[in-house]
Amino acid sequence: MREKTSGLRHFPAVTVLALAIILLGLLAISSVFARSQQLLLGGQDGQLTKTAQSVDNNIMGHFAWYCSDLEYITSRTSFLAAETLYLSGSGADGLLYHLRESPLPKTVMVESMLVLRGEKVALSTGGGTDYTRLAVLGRIGRVDISLWTDGAARPYVALVLDKGEVGYAALIDAEVFFAIAEQQTAAEDTDRILVLDVEERYFFHRTPAGIRVDAVDGLDPSSHPSLYLMLSTQRAGEPLASFFSAGSQSGAESYTARLAVLPAPGNENGCFTVGVARNYDEIIRPYQAAAVQMVLCGVTVMGGAALLLLFLVRSRQGYRETQHELALLQEKAEAMEQLNVQTQALAHRQRLESIGTLTSGIAHEFNNLLTPIMGYSILILEKLPPEDTESYDNALEIYHASQKAKKIIARLSNLSRKGTPGDLRPVRLAPLAEQVLEVTAPVRPKNVRVETGLSGQDWALMGDETQLFQLTLNLVLNSFEALSGQSGTVRVTTASDGERVSLRVADNGPGIPDEVKDKIFDPFFTTKGSGKGIGLGLAIVQQIVEAHGGAITLESAAGQGTAFTVSFPAVPPRGGEN
Repeated sequence: MREKTSGLRHFPAVTVLALAIILLGLLAISSVFARSQQLLLGGQDGQLTKTAQSVDNNIMGHFAWYCSDLEYITSRTSFLAAETLYLSGSGADGLLYHLRESPLPKTVMVESMLVLRGEKVALSTGGGTDYTRLAVLGRIGRVDISLWTDGAARPYVALVLDKGEVGYAALIDAEVFFAIAEQQTAAEDTDRILVLDVEERYFFHRTPAGIRVDAVDGLDPSSHPSLYLMLSTQRAGEPLASFFSAGSQSGAESYTARLAVLPAPGNENGCFTVGVARNYDEIIRPYQAAAVQMVLCGVTVMGGAALLLLFLVRSRQGYRETQHELALLQEKAEAMEQLNVQTQALAHRQRLESIGTLTSGIAHEFNNLLTPIMGYSILILEKLPPEDTESYDNALEIYHASQKAKKIIARLSNLSRKGTPGDLRPVRLAPLAEQVLEVTAPVRPKNVRVETGLSGQDWALMGDETQLFQLTLNLVLNSFEALSGQSGTVRVTTASDGERVSLRVADNGPGIPDEVKDKIFDPFFTTKGSGKGIGLGLAIVQQIVEAHGGAITLESAAGQGTAFTVSFPAVPPRGGEN
């Protein structure tokens, strides 16, 4: 009886101890979740800021390029002669001819070239002159960046060069301006790009109805919290990352958004304040669900511990107590293992996002190198005498190779999200494979023999020829590298069954071990030694295949060679196309 009374006397103390342990556990979980939220927020702010910097770099890079082209075009001897004839009243045909034949209106960005006399539009390569200049947004060198509209109130961003008696303007549609800002960045599909001019007069933003350019004076900043944050950041002159409530002003369901802003005085273009907003609710929701699960698991574990303590005090049965405690500890270990798996999955996703940011930066740097190559090749083409055909063909080949390189770099920048083929047309795989084998002949190892079996010549697929060339090139080079240092055979075959066309590249090299087959399409995964590859070839191949609606299969085993087969929906070719 005394033993039972002693046990009951200790029961309140045990209960208080159990409750204290539960409280401490909940506080610890809350602290861990708070720290993880801060880390998540810091990572998101870093991504948003880098995206805003990419948008800023795209705007400045294109504007600098176009401004340089505009100044160059209007300073050429033949253009100046046509300008003099036009000013003397001899007609505008010669001047319009030089404007239409210049590189700027042949790009997809510039919609029309205008000839200005004072504030009036005198001539246009598009034929219409019903344009109105609303405001000057900034200046790059001698060229003004200004906002215009046409007779239908359609907004344009214009590059204007004033030469005194006459001026010239290159019009860029606002939708195209946003496409310039958004292209080749790490922005997610749900991100919103926001642009405000340095004089705080016009606000560029995308709505469900399309791109809007609103006068700031006509908007209530309290009804447009993103505009209010951009105005505040521009006036402060320092980058900002902040929350705001989005969606309610457009009648949609409201949500919490995170906005990162680069003010115009501190960014590269100096004409626009750039902001990138992201739905923070969608980002934090999985973490909140995980936190709730952690709390429930913690409460469950601590409750079980309290019951175990009570059982120990009342029963004092050593063997049963030990067995029960081991069972509870095993359950806790399984729960922790499950949490560890979830944490690893989240870490993997963050690594892929980092890869997307890295590849975007790499693509931007290579584009900066390709821009002068293409520009100077055009200058060489224009300055070569007509009789020097060999030099002209060589310079033209440089320009075409640079264009292909820009398309390949665009594929690199899209590794972190789904891409789409560009110029779709019927492409036959057999001639394409022959072209790739000709290009790769100089790098084929001496002891490697190439065999071909190119059938299905009359069937094609709808695709981007540059991307398909890159796909085939990567597969062939992979086979060459697999046989490097040994003798062997690479066999390239094409076929069609009337519904699908296929390309197969096989080698009798060392093969791929089973333990790495699931990883070979991951970006930056490689089995080569240090300095022999960065692991992007097969990642690009897989993305090109998916973008064309195709499929890729791997047949390989250690010591038995490797074969990659890609297939696509077939289309009958039209006459004269390849």
